[in-house]
Amino acid sequence: MSKAVEVQEYKTKNILLEHPADWYIDDQTFNAVQNSIPDIVDFYENKGNNNPVKNKLHEVIKEPLKDVYTVPFFSKKFCQILLDEMHNLEDFYGFIPNPEEDKLRQIPEITFQYNCPEIYNSLFQTIYTIGNPIFLNIWNRHVNGGAIQIANYNLKDKKQGAWHHDASADISMVVPLNTGEYKGGGTEFLNRGTVEPLPTGHALIFPSFTHMHRGLSVESGNRYLLVFWLKCIEE
Repeated sequence: MSKAVEVQEYKTKNILLEHPADWYIDDQTFNAVQNSIPDIVDFYENKGNNNPVKNKLHEVIKEPLKDVYTVPFFSKKFCQILLDEMHNLEDFYGFIPNPEEDKLRQIPEITFQYNCPEIYNSLFQTIYTIGNPIFLNIWNRHVNGGAIQIANYNLKDKKQGAWHHDASADISMVVPLNTGEYKGGGTEFLNRGTVEPLPTGHALIFPSFTHMHRGLSVESGNRYLLVFWLKCIEE
């Protein structure tokens, strides 16, 4: 492949990432959201006086542990294109631990709102259109702010990460981008149990400051995670 073709392909992928579209989202979840929105709207228009209707989203949202949820979120194609762009960002910025965190909890990361605001804005549109119907279904909460990053969660030199809360957020959503390309991993929740690595594009969703958790060690390879620290800010 010529250099000119590589550059054009790269620009095309960037354009795709900067303009959110239906193909970003897992087909089953996208269809469930579209089907469920009328019921969600009816519930809020009636100010909660009627019982919530069991809608199609209940068929895709799973609860493997108490108040810990999983749902197919991003399509595999989207995850692959985002992963390609991540490698370009890695070459330019590198993965850097957050200096404001203590060393036991630092994970190498690339933060989108600072390093690539166009993709940050694009990703947040998926939270507004797909994430919020899911959060409303689970907790009657909607998100209107937060941080998004890619983390290289590689703990080869540790048995596991340190126990912690995601104290700066209300809802945490973690999406693996390359499941099957590493060994080990998973997330352990204190006194609740362990969730094994989810399929690529599936979201792990939980309340940020009530669920103490830690990442389990990666025996080989690199475990890339798209991490959303989401806030429900009163307007």
